[in-house]
Formats: sequence, C-alpha cells, structure tokens
Amino acid sequence: MEIINNSSLFQTVFNSAPSGIAVLKPLFDDKGKVQDFSILLLNTYLINWINNPDYAGKRYSELSKMKETDNLRKFIETAETGVACNFEQSYTEDDTDYWFVFNAVKEGELLVVTMEDISEKKQAETALNSASVDAEKQKRLYDSIINSTPDLVYVFDLDYKFTYANKALLNMWGKSAEDAIGKGLRENGYEEWHALMHEREIDIIVAEKRSIRGTVSFPHAELGKRVYDYILVPVFNENGEVESVAGTTRDITEIKLAEEKLRVSENRFRHMISQTPAPTLVLKGDDLVIEQINTHMLQMIGRGEEIIGMRLIDVLPELKGQYVWQQVLKVYNEGIPFDQSEVRVPHNRTGQLRNYYYNLAYRPLIEEGEITGMIQVAVEVTEQVMARQKMEESEKRFRALVNASSDLVYHMDADWMIMQSLEGDGLLSGPEGRGVNWLDKFVYPGDLEKAVHLISKSIVDKSIFEMEHRVINLDGSVGWIFSRVVPILDEHNKIIEWFGTASDITSQKELQNVITESEEKFRQLADLVPQMIWTANPNGFVDYYNSRWYEYTGMEEDDFGDSGWISKAHPDDAELVSKVWYNSVYSGTSYQLEFRLRNASTGEYRWFLSKAVPIKDKDGVITKWFGTCTDIHEQKSITENLEILVAERTKELQRSNDDLQQFAHVASHDLKEPIRKIKTFVGRLENHLEGKLDESSSRFIDRIHVASDRMFNMIDGVLAYSKINADSQTATLVDLNEVIKNIETDLEITLQKANGKIFYHNLPTIEGAAVLIYQLFYNLINNSIKFAREEVPPQIVIAAKEQTEGDKNFAIITVEDNGIGFDIDQTGRIFETFTRLNSKDRYEGTGLGLSLCKKIAERHGGTITASGVLDKGAVFKITLPFEQKEKDI
Repeated sequence: MEIINNSSLFQTVFNSAPSGIAVLKPLFDDKGKVQDFSILLLNTYLINWINNPDYAGKRYSELSKMKETDNLRKFIETAETGVACNFEQSYTEDDTDYWFVFNAVKEGELLVVTMEDISEKKQAETALNSASVDAEKQKRLYDSIINSTPDLVYVFDLDYKFTYANKALLNMWGKSAEDAIGKGLRENGYEEWHALMHEREIDIIVAEKRSIRGTVSFPHAELGKRVYDYILVPVFNENGEVESVAGTTRDITEIKLAEEKLRVSENRFRHMISQTPAPTLVLKGDDLVIEQINTHMLQMIGRGEEIIGMRLIDVLPELKGQYVWQQVLKVYNEGIPFDQSEVRVPHNRTGQLRNYYYNLAYRPLIEEGEITGMIQVAVEVTEQVMARQKMEESEKRFRALVNASSDLVYHMDADWMIMQSLEGDGLLSGPEGRGVNWLDKFVYPGDLEKAVHLISKSIVDKSIFEMEHRVINLDGSVGWIFSRVVPILDEHNKIIEWFGTASDITSQKELQNVITESEEKFRQLADLVPQMIWTANPNGFVDYYNSRWYEYTGMEEDDFGDSGWISKAHPDDAELVSKVWYNSVYSGTSYQLEFRLRNASTGEYRWFLSKAVPIKDKDGVITKWFGTCTDIHEQKSITENLEILVAERTKELQRSNDDLQQFAHVASHDLKEPIRKIKTFVGRLENHLEGKLDESSSRFIDRIHVASDRMFNMIDGVLAYSKINADSQTATLVDLNEVIKNIETDLEITLQKANGKIFYHNLPTIEGAAVLIYQLFYNLINNSIKFAREEVPPQIVIAAKEQTEGDKNFAIITVEDNGIGFDIDQTGRIFETFTRLNSKDRYEGTGLGLSLCKKIAERHGGTITASGVLDKGAVFKITLPFEQKEKDI
C-alpha cells in the first residue's frame, strides 16, 4: 500500500512499460458484491489510450472504450474468485477494428490489469489467411489440370514398380488403379525391349541423379499405336538421394495439327489484344507510338483513347530516366524480352506522383526479321505488394517472439491427441485445433494407411516419426506438409507425450514439376527447323532425333544408337563417320564431318554436313551432345546449271538461316522461362525458410542463384553471337575518335572504379556499320579493364596508321593494355567461340566477346589478331578498309 500511495514513484516505474497497466479498487454494492472498480493508477500508455489524464477515483465503466464488451464482468469474476483471467477482446472505433489481450490478477484487495495491443498481429493473420486462400486456389487449379490432362503422369519406385499413374495412363492401359499400381512394366503390358529400356534409364537416373528424355512408340488400348515423348526425372529425399522416379509422357502423334492451330492463333493476335483481360498495349516505330491499347490499360493509366497515336513517353513523361523506361528501350533496340514481377514505377496517373508496383512483360514485335515495335503487358500488384510487406514485417516480429524454426509447432499426448499449438498457421488456430486426434486433423484420407503404419512403428520403436503427406486445409483444399514428431520419454522409457513440427512443402512439390516444361518446348521447336537435330548422352549414344530425321531416313521412331544412324550412311563413309564421332566423344571436342545419307523414299544418297558440340555443366563435365545434320548435296554436286543451283541454294540457306535466327531467339526465351521459374521458386523458398536455413543450405541456394544468373548470361551471349550476321547494316562514315569518346563515357564508372585511363589521338574516319564498330572497340576496351592486373590501374593506348595493299587502303588500329596478358600458346584459341582462358569464378563473361570482335572485323572485310605476354599486357591489331565495296554490310 505504501508504494501505491507514493503514486509519483509508482507512475514513473510503470510509465516505461510498452503495454497498458491499471490498478483498480473494487466497489461493492449493499450486498457485498463487486459492481464496479475505482481507478487508482494508470500508466502513460492507458492515459493516452483513454485520452483523459484526470482519471483518478473515477469508475472503470465510465472511462472504458469497451463499454459494449464483457470486460467488466470478467474483471468482477477475478476480483470475487481470485482466479486470474486472460482473454482477447476487440472493439471498433472509426470503422477500424482493434484487438487487445487483457490479463487481470488479484493482488490483495486490488486488481492489477495489463492490456497489450495485438491489432497488427490480427491484421497480419487476416492477410496471411487471404494469401493462403489464393495459394490454395492455385493448388486446386493445379490438381484439376493434372487430373484432366491427356498427358501420362506416373511414378516408379526403385524396383521399377508403378507407385502412381494418372487417369490418362490407366485409360491407355485399359486398367484400374488397383490392377496397375504396385506392378512392373511387363505386368502392365510393356514389351520386353520397352521394359528393359525404361529399367536401364531408371538405373541411370538413380546413379547419375539426372533426368532422361526420349521418344517411344507403343500401343494405346483404344487408339492403337501412338508415338509419345517422355521425360523421367529423379525425386530426391531430404538427404539428396533419389527415392523415386517421376515421369510424364505426351502423345505427339497429332503435333502437326497443333502447329496448324498455332498459325491460326497468330492470325488472331490483334483481336486477342483488345479482349485480353490483362492491361496490354502495342507500340510501333522508333518513337514507340501507341498503336493499340485495350480498355484495361486505359483504365489503369487513367487516360482515354485519345492517346492512341501518341508517343508513350509523351503520355507518361515521368517515366523518362526510370528503370522501367530503360527496359522498354532495351527490348526495342536489342530484341531481348523482359519479364519482371513487382517492379516499382513512380508516376502520377491520379495527378500526384506516387509509387505503383506492376508485374511487367515486354516482347519485341519482329516483322521480316526486323524489330518494328513491342508489346507491353502490365498487371498492377500494388495492393498485394503493400499487403505482403506489412505481413512480412509483422511476421518477423511474431517469429522473434515465439523463437521457433518451423512453420507449425504443437504438443500431443501419448495417444496422439493435440494438446497445444505453439505457433498457428490456420491448421490448429482456435480451440477446435486442440483435443483432436492428429490423424483426423492432419492426414488426407489417401495417406491414412501409410501414416498409421509409420505411427505404429514409431510407438513400438519409440523412434522419430517423419513423413511427407497431404493435408486437408480449413477451406477444403489439399496441400502438402512434412511432419516430424519426436517422442518425449519419462524416466521409465515410456512415451508420455509427443512434440511435433510441420512444414508446408506445397511450393517444393510444385517446383519439382517446373523443370519438365522446358524439355517439351525444346522438342516442339526442334521439329520446326529444316535441319535434322539430334542429341546423345555423354557416352555418344543417340537418344533423340527430330521429325526431319525420321522423314528422311525412314527409321522407326523408337530406334536409337549406332545400329540406327550409322546404318543409314553410305557404305564408303560409315567407318570414317563412326571413327570421327567416337574420337570426338572420347576427347570431348566438337564434331564436324561431311558424309552421305540414304533417302528412304528415293533410295538416293545425299551429302550432309553433320556437326555436334558437347554441353557441359559448371564443372566442365559433358552432360549431353547436341548435333545437327544439314543437307549440302547441291554444294557438293557440280552441274551445267551451277549458277542457277548456287542461287537457289543461297536462297534456301538464307531461309534456313532465318529459321535458325528465329529458333535461336525463341529458344533463348523458352530456355530462360524455366530458369526464371527456378529463380522465382527458389526465391519463394528462401523467403519461406528465412531464418531457418543453416550455413550449408544458404550456400546451396546462393549457388543456385549464381548458376541461374550465369545461364542467363550464356543465353544472352549466344543470342547476340547468332545475331551478328543476321541483319545487314548500312555503311556510313564512322569517326573512330567519336566512337572511343562515346565508349569512354559509357564506361566512365567502370574506369573510375579501376582508376583506368584511355589514351588516343588522331584516329581515322572509315566506312562501316557504326553499331558494329562501336561493339568491336567496346568489347576490346572492356576486356582490357576486366583483365587488369591486381593493384595496377589499367592503361589502354589506341593508335592507328594507314597502309596500302594493292589498290586498297587500310587503317591499322592497335589496342594495347598493361593487363594480365596471356601465354603465347593461347594465341590460336583466343578468338574461338566460348573460349575462356581464365577462371569464370574470378573473371565474369561468356567467352563470346572476342569471337564477336572477329566476326565484326571479318564482316567489314578486315582482320583482327592478338599477341601478349603473361602478366605484361596484350596487343590487339585490327585491320579495316577505309572504303567498303558494298553499302550494306
């Protein structure tokens, strides 16, 4: 009582508390019952909350903002019984809901009440539940697609037994799941050769931990003989070992019909733009004029159709200089598609500049091989981003309080009845999550038998229970979780309770299926090109041909290996072909050879140029061979109409090159797509497991990011390399002094960081393609900066002189640096495609820069050579004619 009377001291002590604290004195009626409380003391938190500093001696019922609640009744019950109470209570003020946790304890004759504001936590739970509903909606869509897809989906165990087969596969067999699951390939009607092939592939997948793809023909129960494309991928357990093999198979017999549908869909493009549900616009010309825009985009930017025909930068001038505008120009100028989620774009569509967030997709429009415009799709996600950011902040505070490492933590008694949830995620929230049997709460009916078996084993062995299984969420959808339950033993080694954790692994399950999409896209693209395309495993065994091979050779579409392709070669060429091919396989070097192949329909032998390159992983190990066969018969045959044939062949090769350019562009996009998904899902997984990853797991995720970024750079480099000869450039007068000056400006920051300098004077003016000349010297100067010696500022000296050869005048330009140089033995390899003389971990790059320089110099009728001394620098000598014979380069 003494400290209560000393209210100044007591108030000072409790005013620092982050929660509300009140000391109340009971007020009794004439029958001795508590009817209200007199307020003795409030800390600053509560004084500010009730907004009334003159509180002393007033009744609680007079000042409380929660007069409509039963707080007073609960406080009276504690004052009369002495039993402490703890409860949550909400009230609404100015159309906003507020939540508090109250705790009342009787101390002598007084009642001490604490109040904690949990409004942000409740709002975060609401946002989280909303996000969960969206996620489960996507999961239901995924399940619906799998159950209705005509593709065959199945899973093998390591004994070659089917552990899953979808409806399409069961229909093909003409069997029920009960008759097929748990049985092997032969028991389900596979022929011996077919069964042996898949069993051999499963063994390879388990041993090498990689996927396998192929084409096979076998009968359908209703449709007869069909041709299928399949891919088998490993399914890894938590230890990184293959625990099963999943597969998908697609009927490609009707592929030509699909191609026809694709052509029809292209003709509907413009009609689709106006009707697409996403905000979309089409820009044309160098000024990026708005040619077409749908209603959704107009509504989103707050403008009307009067902007059609205006430049986009005039409609939204605030975009100039922003990141998003730089990407617009990059897509139009370079033809590289742009996809990015949650891009921040400040603009004033409502008259006030503020930040908006969009999921953006930009694509170049290419007509007759030239970029004429672009398509933009922008979906606003501002509300989702803001909600997620708030949720993430709340989630961090919440996780810091519970100090937990799992998504869900709970206690169970010895009979697996849930007693308490230490962290809720919706599955155990509320009183209905307690007093419920674990099997009823967590396990999907289809997994019940396996769960019961494992639980029984854990009870008998007193061992840890671990299982991946499906779960029915509160909204009725089905998700995936990983459960780990540990037995708690007493001193008599008897189980007294169980401590369990559960992690949502739905995203991981979805991630396993992302990689399979890329394989199918490659096969479709390969069938579009006129060349024969094939792939082989690291040992040289051919495991795939495109449709062009089968059309020409007449081979069966399930026939692979030497017995197939070598038998189609001319008898005089077969031995040489086999020897050169396997020498390449043995040495790991690229393969190239001309030989004759027999046409099955005419019996004629025609000349083909066959090429193959090894595909290597980050450690330089060959994972696959990629090869092509190009018909060069007309080039090998001399006839009286040579000039006509050459012209026709040139036209055919041009069309082939155009197809290959289109293939390279489309392939680069489709190869990037699964990488983007991998980065997206890995990012989601990294965010989902934030704070839970040990050092090794974080390092593995970082290596995935590094490998994905490197793959992006490789794809961009290959595309740039393939486009050098794709389009002609108009020759103009190019002042090399201006070129170097512009490069010096573009590399200003890089030069400042390296403390580097460029020295040049009186460089000549020559005829050439300005863009290509810029790229030539940019690559050389950038290389000199990148390969500078440690602690030695790079110095680059550019000089030129004139030289006459016959009736032509040439400019001899030298680019000399003081960098790391290179060994003279490497001179012959430095301009080869993909050649890297230094470690990719120390020096970034794709190995294409100097190859591009060589192609640009030769395209101008010039040459480029290099010389160097290790650790003393390098000199590049470029010879370019002053005048070009043709105006189009």
